[in-house]
Amino acid sequence: MKSSTAHLLLVIAAILWSLGGVFIKVVDLHPIALSGARSFIAAIVLFIYIRRPKFIWNKYMIMGVIAYSGTVFLFVASTKLTTAANAIFLQFTAPIHVVIFGYYILKERVTKLDWFAMIIIFIGLGLFFVDKLTLQGFWGNIMALISGLCMALVIVIVRKEKGASSFEIVFLGNVLTTVIALPYLIPSIPLITLTDGWIILILGVVQLGIPYILFTKALKYVPAIDAILLGAIEPILNPMWVFLFVGEAVGEWAFIGSILVLTGSIGRSYIKNRRPGKQIHQ
Repeated sequence: MKSSTAHLLLVIAAILWSLGGVFIKVVDLHPIALSGARSFIAAIVLFIYIRRPKFIWNKYMIMGVIAYSGTVFLFVASTKLTTAANAIFLQFTAPIHVVIFGYYILKERVTKLDWFAMIIIFIGLGLFFVDKLTLQGFWGNIMALISGLCMALVIVIVRKEKGASSFEIVFLGNVLTTVIALPYLIPSIPLITLTDGWIILILGVVQLGIPYILFTKALKYVPAIDAILLGAIEPILNPMWVFLFVGEAVGEWAFIGSILVLTGSIGRSYIKNRRPGKQIHQ
Protein backbone atom coordinates (compact mmCIF):
# COMPACT_ATOMS: atom_id res chain seq x y z
CA MET A 1 0.00 0.00 0.00
CA LYS A 2 1.24 3.51 -0.83
CA SER A 3 1.84 5.94 2.02
CA SER A 4 -0.64 8.36 0.40
CA THR A 5 -3.35 5.68 0.47
CA ALA A 6 -2.67 4.92 4.12
CA HIS A 7 -2.85 8.65 4.93
CA LEU A 8 -6.19 8.85 3.11
CA LEU A 9 -7.53 6.00 5.26
CA LEU A 10 -6.43 7.90 8.38
CA VAL A 11 -8.24 11.05 7.20
CA ILE A 12 -11.43 9.08 6.50
CA ALA A 13 -11.17 7.47 9.95
CA ALA A 14 -10.81 10.90 11.60
CA ILE A 15 -13.84 12.21 9.69
CA LEU A 16 -15.97 9.25 10.79
CA TRP A 17 -14.81 9.60 14.42
CA SER A 18 -15.76 13.27 14.33
CA LEU A 19 -19.43 12.39 13.75
CA GLY A 20 -19.71 11.25 17.37
CA GLY A 21 -20.47 14.69 18.80
CA VAL A 22 -23.62 15.15 16.70
CA PHE A 23 -25.10 11.74 17.50
CA ILE A 24 -24.07 11.52 21.16
CA LYS A 25 -25.83 14.81 21.91
CA VAL A 26 -29.23 13.41 20.97
CA VAL A 27 -29.01 10.11 22.92
CA ASP A 28 -30.27 10.44 26.49
CA LEU A 29 -28.21 7.70 28.16
CA HIS A 30 -25.54 7.63 30.85
CA PRO A 31 -22.18 8.25 29.09
CA ILE A 32 -20.72 4.96 30.34
CA ALA A 33 -23.81 3.03 29.21
CA LEU A 34 -23.58 4.70 25.81
CA SER A 35 -19.86 3.90 25.59
CA GLY A 36 -20.57 0.26 26.39
CA ALA A 37 -23.39 -0.02 23.84
CA ARG A 38 -21.29 1.64 21.17
CA SER A 39 -18.31 -0.62 21.88
CA PHE A 40 -20.55 -3.71 21.82
CA ILE A 41 -21.67 -2.87 18.26
CA ALA A 42 -18.10 -1.99 17.26
CA ALA A 43 -16.84 -5.32 18.62
CA ILE A 44 -19.34 -7.16 16.41
CA VAL A 45 -18.20 -5.16 13.36
CA LEU A 46 -14.55 -5.95 14.11
CA PHE A 47 -15.30 -9.64 14.69
CA ILE A 48 -17.06 -9.86 11.31
CA TYR A 49 -14.05 -8.18 9.66
CA ILE A 50 -11.43 -10.32 11.39
CA ARG A 51 -13.46 -13.55 10.96
CA ARG A 52 -10.94 -15.77 12.71
CA PRO A 53 -9.26 -13.81 15.51
CA LYS A 54 -5.78 -14.92 16.51
CA PHE A 55 -4.90 -13.85 20.02
CA ILE A 56 -1.18 -13.61 20.68
CA TRP A 57 -1.05 -13.12 24.42
CA ASN A 58 1.99 -11.01 25.09
CA LYS A 59 2.61 -7.87 27.12
CA TYR A 60 1.82 -5.61 24.17
CA MET A 61 -1.61 -7.12 23.57
CA ILE A 62 -2.55 -6.85 27.24
CA MET A 63 -1.24 -3.27 27.46
CA GLY A 64 -3.03 -2.33 24.23
CA VAL A 65 -6.41 -3.73 25.32
CA ILE A 66 -6.24 -1.99 28.72
CA ALA A 67 -5.03 1.27 27.15
CA TYR A 68 -7.89 1.23 24.61
CA SER A 69 -10.51 0.78 27.32
CA GLY A 70 -8.75 3.41 29.43
CA THR A 71 -8.87 5.87 26.53
CA VAL A 72 -12.63 5.51 26.22
CA PHE A 73 -13.57 5.62 29.90
CA LEU A 74 -11.12 8.32 30.98
CA PHE A 75 -12.32 10.58 28.17
CA VAL A 76 -15.95 10.01 29.17
CA ALA A 77 -15.12 10.69 32.84
CA SER A 78 -13.08 13.79 32.00
CA THR A 79 -15.96 15.17 29.92
CA LYS A 80 -18.22 14.77 32.97
CA LEU A 81 -15.78 16.45 35.37
CA THR A 82 -14.44 19.28 33.20
CA THR A 83 -15.50 21.16 30.08
CA ALA A 84 -15.76 19.31 26.77
CA ALA A 85 -13.18 21.74 25.35
CA ASN A 86 -10.69 20.90 28.12
CA ALA A 87 -11.28 17.16 27.64
CA ILE A 88 -10.67 17.25 23.87
CA PHE A 89 -7.74 19.67 24.00
CA LEU A 90 -5.91 17.89 26.81
CA GLN A 91 -6.49 14.46 25.28
CA PHE A 92 -4.75 15.67 22.15
CA THR A 93 -1.49 16.11 24.01
CA ALA A 94 -1.18 12.51 22.76
CA PRO A 95 1.36 13.36 20.00
CA ILE A 96 3.95 14.13 22.68
CA HIS A 97 3.47 10.66 24.17
CA VAL A 98 3.50 9.08 20.69
CA VAL A 99 6.93 10.62 20.10
CA ILE A 100 8.24 9.13 23.36
CA PHE A 101 6.60 5.70 23.04
CA GLY A 102 7.41 5.56 19.33
CA TYR A 103 11.09 6.16 19.97
CA TYR A 104 11.48 3.54 22.72
CA ILE A 105 9.04 0.87 21.47
CA LEU A 106 9.16 1.31 17.67
CA LYS A 107 12.54 3.02 17.24
CA GLU A 108 10.77 5.58 15.03
CA ARG A 109 12.43 8.98 14.92
CA VAL A 110 10.63 12.29 14.55
CA THR A 111 11.71 14.70 11.79
CA LYS A 112 11.88 18.50 11.83
CA LEU A 113 8.76 18.51 9.63
CA ASP A 114 6.94 16.46 12.29
CA TRP A 115 7.89 18.92 15.04
CA PHE A 116 6.95 21.92 12.90
CA ALA A 117 3.56 20.41 12.04
CA MET A 118 3.00 19.50 15.70
CA ILE A 119 3.62 23.10 16.80
CA ILE A 120 1.17 24.44 14.19
CA ILE A 121 -1.47 21.88 15.24
CA PHE A 122 -1.11 22.66 18.95
CA ILE A 123 -1.40 26.40 18.28
CA GLY A 124 -4.48 25.73 16.14
CA LEU A 125 -6.10 23.58 18.84
CA GLY A 126 -5.34 26.28 21.41
CA LEU A 127 -6.99 28.96 19.26
CA PHE A 128 -9.96 26.72 18.55
CA PHE A 129 -10.72 26.33 22.24
CA VAL A 130 -9.34 29.68 23.47
CA ASP A 131 -12.78 30.93 24.57
CA LYS A 132 -13.76 27.69 26.29
CA LEU A 133 -10.64 26.47 28.12
CA THR A 134 -10.81 26.75 31.92
CA LEU A 135 -8.76 25.80 34.97
CA GLN A 136 -11.84 24.35 36.64
CA GLY A 137 -12.38 20.62 36.98
CA PHE A 138 -8.89 19.65 38.16
CA TRP A 139 -9.44 15.87 38.22
CA GLY A 140 -11.29 15.98 34.91
CA ASN A 141 -8.26 17.70 33.37
CA ILE A 142 -5.94 15.07 34.85
CA MET A 143 -8.12 12.28 33.44
CA ALA A 144 -8.10 13.91 29.99
CA LEU A 145 -4.30 14.04 30.07
CA ILE A 146 -4.12 10.35 31.05
CA SER A 147 -6.64 9.56 28.30
CA GLY A 148 -4.23 11.15 25.83
CA LEU A 149 -1.41 9.00 27.18
CA CYS A 150 -3.58 5.88 26.77
CA MET A 151 -4.51 6.91 23.23
CA ALA A 152 -0.85 7.30 22.33
CA LEU A 153 -0.04 3.88 23.81
CA VAL A 154 -2.82 2.24 21.77
CA ILE A 155 -1.50 3.79 18.54
CA VAL A 156 2.08 2.75 19.18
CA ILE A 157 1.18 -0.80 20.25
CA VAL A 158 -1.17 -1.35 17.29
CA ARG A 159 1.68 -0.16 15.07
CA LYS A 160 4.07 -2.52 16.91
CA GLU A 161 1.75 -5.51 16.45
CA LYS A 162 0.93 -4.72 12.81
CA GLY A 163 1.78 -8.20 11.57
CA ALA A 164 0.40 -10.12 14.53
CA SER A 165 -2.74 -9.16 16.42
CA SER A 166 -3.37 -5.45 15.84
CA PHE A 167 -7.05 -5.88 14.93
CA GLU A 168 -7.53 -8.28 17.83
CA ILE A 169 -6.23 -5.63 20.25
CA VAL A 170 -8.92 -3.17 19.12
CA PHE A 171 -11.55 -5.93 19.15
CA LEU A 172 -10.72 -6.99 22.72
CA GLY A 173 -10.52 -3.34 23.78
CA ASN A 174 -14.15 -2.91 22.74
CA VAL A 175 -15.13 -6.15 24.46
CA LEU A 176 -13.46 -5.04 27.70
CA THR A 177 -15.17 -1.64 27.46
CA THR A 178 -18.54 -3.35 27.04
CA VAL A 179 -17.99 -5.68 30.00
CA ILE A 180 -16.93 -2.84 32.31
CA ALA A 181 -19.96 -0.78 31.22
CA LEU A 182 -22.50 -3.57 31.88
CA PRO A 183 -23.56 -2.31 35.35
CA TYR A 184 -24.62 0.95 33.66
CA LEU A 185 -25.74 -0.54 30.35
CA ILE A 186 -28.11 -3.28 31.54
CA PRO A 187 -30.40 -0.96 33.61
CA SER A 188 -30.44 1.48 30.67
CA ILE A 189 -31.71 -1.01 28.07
CA PRO A 190 -35.45 -0.45 28.85
CA LEU A 191 -34.88 3.31 28.42
CA ILE A 192 -33.49 2.99 24.88
CA THR A 193 -36.02 4.23 22.33
CA LEU A 194 -36.17 3.09 18.71
CA THR A 195 -34.47 6.32 17.63
CA ASP A 196 -31.76 5.86 20.26
CA GLY A 197 -31.25 2.29 19.04
CA TRP A 198 -30.64 3.43 15.46
CA ILE A 199 -28.25 6.14 16.63
CA ILE A 200 -26.31 3.67 18.80
CA LEU A 201 -26.09 1.35 15.78
CA ILE A 202 -24.69 4.18 13.66
CA LEU A 203 -22.23 5.10 16.43
CA GLY A 204 -21.03 1.52 16.78
CA VAL A 205 -20.73 0.78 13.06
CA VAL A 206 -19.95 4.09 11.33
CA GLN A 207 -18.40 6.18 14.09
CA LEU A 208 -16.32 3.52 15.88
CA GLY A 209 -16.12 0.12 14.16
CA ILE A 210 -15.37 1.07 10.55
CA PRO A 211 -12.95 3.93 11.35
CA TYR A 212 -10.95 1.69 13.69
CA ILE A 213 -10.68 -0.89 10.92
CA LEU A 214 -9.38 1.80 8.54
CA PHE A 215 -7.13 3.25 11.23
CA THR A 216 -5.61 -0.11 12.21
CA LYS A 217 -5.11 -1.09 8.57
CA ALA A 218 -3.35 2.22 7.81
CA LEU A 219 -1.05 1.86 10.84
CA LYS A 220 0.61 -1.10 9.15
CA TYR A 221 2.08 1.25 6.56
CA VAL A 222 2.75 4.60 8.27
CA PRO A 223 4.68 5.75 11.37
CA ALA A 224 2.71 6.23 14.56
CA ILE A 225 3.27 10.00 14.50
CA ASP A 226 1.47 10.21 11.13
CA ALA A 227 -1.61 8.59 12.62
CA ILE A 228 -1.90 10.87 15.64
CA LEU A 229 -1.21 14.10 13.74
CA LEU A 230 -3.81 13.32 11.07
CA GLY A 231 -6.13 12.31 13.91
CA ALA A 232 -5.98 15.93 15.12
CA ILE A 233 -8.58 16.64 12.41
CA GLU A 234 -11.20 14.86 14.54
CA PRO A 235 -11.54 17.35 17.45
CA ILE A 236 -11.82 20.18 14.91
CA LEU A 237 -14.46 18.54 12.72
CA ASN A 238 -16.51 17.35 15.71
CA PRO A 239 -17.80 20.82 16.74
CA MET A 240 -18.07 21.79 13.05
CA TRP A 241 -20.64 19.01 12.51
CA VAL A 242 -22.45 20.13 15.67
CA PHE A 243 -22.53 23.68 14.28
CA LEU A 244 -23.92 22.52 10.92
CA PHE A 245 -26.58 20.15 12.27
CA VAL A 246 -27.35 21.42 15.79
CA GLY A 247 -26.60 25.11 15.39
CA GLU A 248 -23.96 25.62 18.08
CA ALA A 249 -21.93 28.66 17.00
CA VAL A 250 -18.22 28.49 16.12
CA GLY A 251 -16.23 31.65 16.96
CA GLU A 252 -13.67 33.51 14.84
CA TRP A 253 -10.71 32.16 16.83
CA ALA A 254 -12.08 28.65 16.39
CA PHE A 255 -12.26 29.17 12.63
CA ILE A 256 -8.62 30.36 12.50
CA GLY A 257 -7.56 27.49 14.75
CA SER A 258 -9.27 24.92 12.55
CA ILE A 259 -7.43 26.29 9.49
CA LEU A 260 -4.10 25.90 11.32
CA VAL A 261 -4.88 22.35 12.40
CA LEU A 262 -5.92 21.30 8.91
CA THR A 263 -2.85 23.03 7.43
CA GLY A 264 -0.52 21.31 9.90
CA SER A 265 -1.96 17.82 9.52
CA ILE A 266 -2.98 17.69 5.85
CA GLY A 267 -0.06 19.89 4.74
CA ARG A 268 2.48 17.66 6.46
CA SER A 269 0.91 14.57 4.87
CA TYR A 270 1.01 16.21 1.43
CA ILE A 271 4.68 17.21 1.77
CA LYS A 272 5.70 13.74 2.96
CA ASN A 273 3.88 12.04 0.11
CA ARG A 274 5.45 14.37 -2.48
CA ARG A 275 8.85 13.03 -1.53
CA PRO A 276 10.22 10.08 -3.55
CA GLY A 277 10.25 6.51 -2.28
CA LYS A 278 6.98 6.52 -0.39
CA GLN A 279 5.86 2.95 -1.21
CA ILE A 280 5.74 1.29 2.19
CA HIS A 281 5.39 -2.43 2.59
CA GLN A 282 3.96 -4.30 5.53
